[in-house]
Amino acid sequence: MKSVYSLSILAVLIAILTTTGCEKDKCTRTQEYISYEPIYKRIEEMRIPATLVNAKSLEAPGKIFYYNGYLLINEINKGVHIIDNKTPENPVNVGFIELPGNLDMAVHNNILYADSYLDLVGIDISNPTAPVEVNRVQDVFQSFYAFDAVNGYLVEYKETPTKITIGCEDINWGRGIWFEGDVLMAESGAFDTSSGRGNSSGSVTPSVVAGGSMARFTVADEYLYTIDNWEIKVFDVRQALPALKNEIATQWGIETLFPLAGTLFVGSDSGLLIFDITNPESPQYLSSFNHATACDPVAVSGTTAFVTLRNGTECLGFVNQLDVLDVSDLTNPKLIRTYPMDNPHGLSVIDETLYLCEGAFGLKTFDVSNLNRISDNLLDKASGFYAYDVIVLPPGNHVMVVGQDGLYQFDATDRSDLKQISVIKINN
Repeated sequence: MKSVYSLSILAVLIAILTTTGCEKDKCTRTQEYISYEPIYKRIEEMRIPATLVNAKSLEAPGKIFYYNGYLLINEINKGVHIIDNKTPENPVNVGFIELPGNLDMAVHNNILYADSYLDLVGIDISNPTAPVEVNRVQDVFQSFYAFDAVNGYLVEYKETPTKITIGCEDINWGRGIWFEGDVLMAESGAFDTSSGRGNSSGSVTPSVVAGGSMARFTVADEYLYTIDNWEIKVFDVRQALPALKNEIATQWGIETLFPLAGTLFVGSDSGLLIFDITNPESPQYLSSFNHATACDPVAVSGTTAFVTLRNGTECLGFVNQLDVLDVSDLTNPKLIRTYPMDNPHGLSVIDETLYLCEGAFGLKTFDVSNLNRISDNLLDKASGFYAYDVIVLPPGNHVMVVGQDGLYQFDATDRSDLKQISVIKINN
């Protein structure tokens, strides 16, 4: 028995030394990493007026907004694509608003409100093909950007995939994350930095204005609500220059906003928060529903809230599920049922139909007339693309999905048989 035991130990040691590349008492390991190089900018480089330029290809799309026959698609940190979508079978890329540092947006009374690093910018899009910057509120989003007296503002990180060979004598041996000077090195997969709502005849409601469920900007009753780290900021947008009226400290990890009938539903990575906004300048906390730590978009229909939870390192969680909540009593939301999902992202609910983005698993359509049997009522599944967020236009027959692969549009006249009518692919 002793000899067998010794041989087993020897076999394990040989396996370990072989896989770590040991040679003459030197061990090395080659592994894929991503270097995150900090990018700094001076205020004069950040505060550049919004400018219309020729149309550009989609490369890293983020948030999506539908406005009067046009699609506004955020190009992360660069600006906004303007897509003429009055004929969904043939969307036309008509221009690009250069707006550095842009991540979020909302539209109200022909004004596109968008962030540009520290500032809130108002852009008149009454003629979407000729947008004009009309106002700017400076220094309202400072908490997101670190300031260095020598280098300026830290605005983003440049990601560069690389392979590194590390010896076991190196101080970083076995570490998944470390700094080399001011450059962060991380194992591949340590961070997920992928991007923080017609019919086939083209007959769509011309006055519809709608945003997706990933929105961090939203408008209700002439007030703009925005997320800035752990705060909800309230702007009065009834006048030419938006006025910052309130800053509501909530909790770390708030992610999405969904307004409905004097109520603001706030998705966070640890739960759903509910605020009364009948006094729009002074949101009042009503209640919360806590869940496992995960990314948390929310959509509400009537007295039912649908909350998706997904895993991923940026979400700090390990669950993939749909929570269905009864919010008839806003002070006491109750769980109706939880449904396992693949990797749920954005969602939209209209006319007892739930459209659910499942990341790399595409788009799923559910009949939610029976809240206790949603998983049994899968109507259709569109796959072969990455679905991040979805907008569904009233009366529910025109579905638009944005993701890592591009912008997809579907005719949903028959909810159980979605028909793809067009796609704008990303230029990789």
